[in-house]
Amino acid sequence: MTRRLILSYVLLAAFVLLVLELPLGLTFAGRAKDNLLADVERDSRVLAGLVEERVEKQDAPAVAAISQRYADETTGRVVVTDPLGVSLVDTARPNSEPRDFSTRPEFVSALGGTQASGIRRSSTLDEELAYVAVPISSDGRVTGAVRISFPTEEVREEVLKNWLRLGLLSALVLAAAASLGWLVARWAVKPVAALEQGAGLLAAGDLSGRAEVDRGPPELQHLAETFNQMAAHLEILVGSQQAFVADASHQLRTPLTAMRLRIESLEDALEVPVDEKDRARLRADAEAISSEVERLTHLVDGLLALARSESTLGLESVDVAAVTTQAVDRWLPLAEESGVQIVLDCTSAAKARVVRGGLEQMLDNLLDNAIGVAPPDTSIHVSVANASGQIEVSVQDEGPGLTVQEQSRATSRFWRAPGAEPGGSGLGLSIVAELAAASGGSLKLSDPADHQGLVVTIGLLVATS
Repeated sequence: MTRRLILSYVLLAAFVLLVLELPLGLTFAGRAKDNLLADVERDSRVLAGLVEERVEKQDAPAVAAISQRYADETTGRVVVTDPLGVSLVDTARPNSEPRDFSTRPEFVSALGGTQASGIRRSSTLDEELAYVAVPISSDGRVTGAVRISFPTEEVREEVLKNWLRLGLLSALVLAAAASLGWLVARWAVKPVAALEQGAGLLAAGDLSGRAEVDRGPPELQHLAETFNQMAAHLEILVGSQQAFVADASHQLRTPLTAMRLRIESLEDALEVPVDEKDRARLRADAEAISSEVERLTHLVDGLLALARSESTLGLESVDVAAVTTQAVDRWLPLAEESGVQIVLDCTSAAKARVVRGGLEQMLDNLLDNAIGVAPPDTSIHVSVANASGQIEVSVQDEGPGLTVQEQSRATSRFWRAPGAEPGGSGLGLSIVAELAAASGGSLKLSDPADHQGLVVTIGLLVATS
C-alpha cells in the first residue's frame, strides 16, 4: 500500500510537470530563436544604413571596415553585395576573391527589395545559422544587400540550460512528491497495521488487543474505535461465558451429588428385605430425589434463560402497558391460589425499545419472585409510568424484603436471599438485569416507602418511532 501511494503521488506530480514544463520549455526555445532573429534584423537594418552611400560609390574598403568592426564586436558574419549579388565584403573571408551570392534564396529576396530571415543548416560550415538579409536602397533603388548570420550554438546552449533547469526542478518536485507520498502512506498505513496487530491478538486468543484511535485519517480512526468496541464487547462476552460455565458447574454439582448419594442409599436398601419403617425412609428418599430433580430442572431452565438473555437479540418496539397487562393476567391465577392480590396501575401508553421477548421474561421472573415471597392476604403492586425520559415498570411486594447489602448482591448469579424457600435457582434477578442492560435500560432495587417488602424497577428507553 505504501508503494502504491508513493507511486500515485509521483505519477500525479509527473503529469502536472509534463503539462506545465513541456510547453514552458518549448516556448522558451522558440522565443530565444525569435529574439536572436529580431536582434540580427535590427543590426542588419542599422548596418545597411551605414554602408548605403559607400556601396553606391563602390567604396569597398570603407564598407569592409564598417562590416569588420561589427563582426569583431559581435562574432557575426557580414556579407555585403552589389546589385548583381557579387560580394563586396565577406568578413568570414576578408582576403578572398569576390563571390557570387545571387543564387542564394535570401539574397534573391533582398536584391528584389524584400527582407529575408530564417534559421537553416549550412552544409559548408556544418552548423545551424540564424540569418537576416536586407536590401540596401538609395532613392528607391536597390543598390545592394546586407546579410548578417550568427551560429545558433549559443542559443542552443541557453535552451539546453533551460531544459536542465526544468529537469532539476522536476527532479526536486518528484522527490518532494515521493516524500510526501511516503509521509501520507505512513500516516495512513500505520493505523491499519495497528488494526491488523490487534486483530491478530484477538485471533490468537488475547482479548486485550486494541487498536490506536488517535492516529490516521478520520475514517480509519472511526474504524479503530469500532474495532475496539467490538473487542471490548467480545472480551465481556467471553468473560461472562467463562463465569457462566464456572457458576453453572458449581451449582449443578450440589444437586447431582445429593441425587447420587440418595440413589446409592436406595440401591443398598433394595438388596435386603425392608419393613414398614424402612419403606417410609425409602419413600422419603424417593421424594427427596424428586425434589432434587425438580430443583435441577429449575436450575437448568434458569441457566438456559440466562444464556438467552446474554445473546445478541435485536431490539423491538413494544407496548409496555399491553405486555404488562398480559403478564399480570398470566400470573393472576397462581397469585390467587397463594392468597395474594395483584394490583395493576398503568399510567403510560408509550412504547419502549426492548430485546425481542425480553419484557415478557423480565415480568415473569419478577412476578414469580414476588408471589413466592408475598405472605397471604397481601398485595403485589405492578405499575407502568413515565419518569425522567424513561418508561418505568415496577413490581412491589410485601414480603420480607432485602437489606441494602443484600440488594447490592441480589443480581449476582445463583445468589439467594437468606431464608429463601428451596427450589429456586438464584437466577431470576440476574436474568432481569441482563435483559434490562441488553435493552439499554436499567434495574433498580429499593425499599417501599410505607411498608415492608421490595420494589424492583425496570427503566426502559422510550421508542422514538
